[in-house]
Parts: sequence; C-alpha cells; structure tokens
Amino acid sequence: MSERTEEIRIRALLETWAAAVRRHDLPAILAHHEPDMIMFDLPPPLQCKGIEAYKQTWSLFFRYHKPGAAFDIEELTVTAGQDVAFAVAILRCGPDSSSNPKDKHGFLFRLTVGLRKVDGDWHIAHEHHSEPASD
Repeated sequence: MSERTEEIRIRALLETWAAAVRRHDLPAILAHHEPDMIMFDLPPPLQCKGIEAYKQTWSLFFRYHKPGAAFDIEELTVTAGQDVAFAVAILRCGPDSSSNPKDKHGFLFRLTVGLRKVDGDWHIAHEHHSEPASD
C-alpha cells in the first residue's frame, strides 16, 4: 500500500478511537492498542505500561468527561512508513472534562501516537498526552 493509503488508515483509526472516547466505549478505546503499549498522560503516574494499566486510567477521565462531550481531533498529521508510523494532533476536550476549574469550558491538549503494523493492521504502541506548561 502507498504511504498515503496508510496515512488514511491511521487517520480513520484515530477518529474511531476518539469517537469511542466520546461514547465511553472502553472495549473500542482499547481495541487497537498493543498489549505492551506505553502511555505518558496528563495526570500521574509518570508512565503507564501495558494495556491493563492503560485501561485503568480511563476511570479517572470518565469521572469528569460526560458521554458525548467533546473529545475532538482539531489538527492531525500522520507520518507512515511500511511498519511504523507516528501521528501528532491537537485535541479539544470538554466541557467539564477536568478536575481543574480553569478547564470548565474545555481545553486543548497535544497527542503524539506511535504505531506499528501487526499482521497488516495498525496498532497503537505509544500514546503521549501533554499540555503546555503554564508558568
């Protein structure tokens, strides 16, 4: 397949993931992640290793984020090779999706995703969510 085709497939995977987050559909959120994936998230811990640890992080998020609230990809750039790829994005989350009162109307955050192709399908091997420092 061409690099452009792979980019389109990865964009669709990430849009499907974001839609699953909006629905609070945990099986669909996890569906395209590697069992040994690693995540760096906004709240602690410093890193999350493995699909079970990743799964547990969603309970905190769902405590604030209401089903149907924004979890929208606003910008997305995908770079795809034959077997590995990465994507960088800006997402909008909210309203009331954070314990921080300043975020009550929603907030933007950065997402970097590393993917690898396994048996012809793309899987997320790494997720990194971040916000700019405020100081």
